[in-house]
Amino acid sequence: MKRWAWTLLIAPLLWACGAAVGPVPAAVPKLSAGELLKAPVKLAVGGVKFSAEARPYLSALSACSERSCAPNFVVPVELRASGEVGALKVTGVYVITEGGVWRSGVATQDSRRCWQGSNCLQVVGRGNADLTPNDAVQVVLTLRDAAGRTYKLRDDKAVVSKP
Repeated sequence: MKRWAWTLLIAPLLWACGAAVGPVPAAVPKLSAGELLKAPVKLAVGGVKFSAEARPYLSALSACSERSCAPNFVVPVELRASGEVGALKVTGVYVITEGGVWRSGVATQDSRRCWQGSNCLQVVGRGNADLTPNDAVQVVLTLRDAAGRTYKLRDDKAVVSKP
């Protein structure tokens, strides 16, 4: 009987190992690498110019065992503006690698103003990826304005690091 009790206690923790990694990628539309690479590195919306600076990295292994969980991939991005960011919202983070397109949604807690003020927004995409440090990647953000229009913005160049 005690074994069943432990199983009932441990099962949700094992399930959470995969579920607590970050925003569900299925909520972010699948886009091809070619479509994403067409995104500009500078974008003007309502007279405000935007650029993105990404610093993707592989974090230490998660709490799961080494056999069942891959290293977490974290993609912090600063969305910089020449004026007020306003109601522009980052809806997705895409990373183009040699192996394909990795994607992540942006959780509410992972989107906030930079310490510099209203001309900068910090967002983070999270998930698991089969990458190694020093891999060159392209990071693309999908954005939505208050009117519901969508935009894409690409970082000029990013390299995966290990913190």
